[in-house]
Amino acid sequence: MVKKFSAPLERTARLLDLVPYITSHQGISLKELATVFGVTQAQMTDDLTTLWMCGLPGYTPLELMDLDFESGFVTIHNAETLAKPRSITFDEGAALLLGLDLLRSEISPDRDDLLKMIEQLALRLSTLINLPAALSVTPATNQQHNAVIMQAIQARSGVEISYHSLYRDVLSTRKIYPIEIIENDGNQYLSSYCYTASDFRQFRVDRIQSAKIFDTEAEIPSPTFQPDRFTSTIQVITPTREISERFRHDELTVNSTFVFNSYSRQWIQRAVLASGGGVTLQTPTEFRSEIATMAQSMLDRYKEG
Repeated sequence: MVKKFSAPLERTARLLDLVPYITSHQGISLKELATVFGVTQAQMTDDLTTLWMCGLPGYTPLELMDLDFESGFVTIHNAETLAKPRSITFDEGAALLLGLDLLRSEISPDRDDLLKMIEQLALRLSTLINLPAALSVTPATNQQHNAVIMQAIQARSGVEISYHSLYRDVLSTRKIYPIEIIENDGNQYLSSYCYTASDFRQFRVDRIQSAKIFDTEAEIPSPTFQPDRFTSTIQVITPTREISERFRHDELTVNSTFVFNSYSRQWIQRAVLASGGGVTLQTPTEFRSEIATMAQSMLDRYKEG
C-alpha cells in the first residue's frame, strides 16, 4: 500500500499548529489528535517524530522539545517558544469576518451585548489581517427597520416608511401594508400594498430610510401584484461591452435594433442617457421626448456655467 504524504507547506502549517494545541490538550489520545487535524494516525506519528527533533539552537536534549506519545497518549514539554498559535492568514481572516457578518444578520437588534462582541471581534480581525474596509456577505439593510417590518407583518399592521427611489432619485414618505419579504438577485424586496399609490408595490429593503408602525383597519384588494411593464426599441449606434452589459443583450452590431423590457421608465431613460450616444431610443415616442428634454436641460446647465 502506497503511503500518503502531506504536501510540504501543508505539513509545515500543521506542525506549527500541533505544538500549541498539544500544549493546551496534554494527554490527548493519538487517535483523537489525528482526527482533529484530519490525518491518519501514521501521518500523525510521523509529524510527532519530526517535532521530537525540533527545538532551539544547540539541539541537545536540553533545547529540544520533549514529546511522549509511545503510549498512545500525547504530552509535550519544553516547547514554550512555539506555544502560541500561529497568526491566521488573510484568507482565513476574511472567511471569519464573513462568518461573523452572517451571524450578525441573524441576531435580533435587541441583543446589544452579542452585537457589540461581534463588532469588537470583527474590528480585531480586520486589524490583524490589515483589511481597511469591512467585508459583508449580507445586504446593507438596517436591522432595526427589518425588525419593525417583520413585527408589522406578524401583527398585520401598517408601516410608514421613508423610501429612497434610486430611479427617480427622490426621498418619499409612504404608508404601506407589508405582506412579505422576498429575495431576488441577492437583494431583499418588501411586497406590500401602498396606500399612497393605492396599488401594490415592491420596495428594496436596503433603500428604506426609516420605518414605524401605525394601526390600520383599511381593507386592501387581493395581493395580485402586477407592476407596469414598459417595452422599448433600442437602436445601437456604437456597440460596446458596457452597453451590452447595461441592457443585457449580446451580439450588438452597428445600426442593429433590439427590444428591451423594464418595469421602470426612469431606468430606461437613464440607461439611454448613460450610453452617451452609443444607442438611440426608437419607441415609445413619449420616452424619446422626455429624454430629449432631459438632455437639453443638462446642456443648458453647461452653458450657464
